[in-house]
Amino acid sequence: MTIGVIDECRKLGLGTQMINYTIDLVEQKFAECTNIWLHVVSYNVSAIKFYLKNNFSKLRKLKRHYYIDGKEYDAIVLYRAIGKFKRVVAD
Repeated sequence: MTIGVIDECRKLGLGTQMINYTIDLVEQKFAECTNIWLHVVSYNVSAIKFYLKNNFSKLRKLKRHYYIDGKEYDAIVLYRAIGKFKRVVAD
């Protein structure tokens, strides 16, 4: 699955709403699921910051995971605990 928000609509909370909706749905339908995993091309700094802001944690880098326009790029793997294992984040 790929999600995204066009530039003109960023900073409106739409991406966070999509992530939260998806996580809520997974928690309801698959109670045994404990983590959400994703990967982002390493040069997409805004996406990485977005996921970190939304309680994902970096796990590792996958070397040469993507092949885009004839070039190889690393991927950053992130995860977020969900369900009964989700972390409580203090304000």
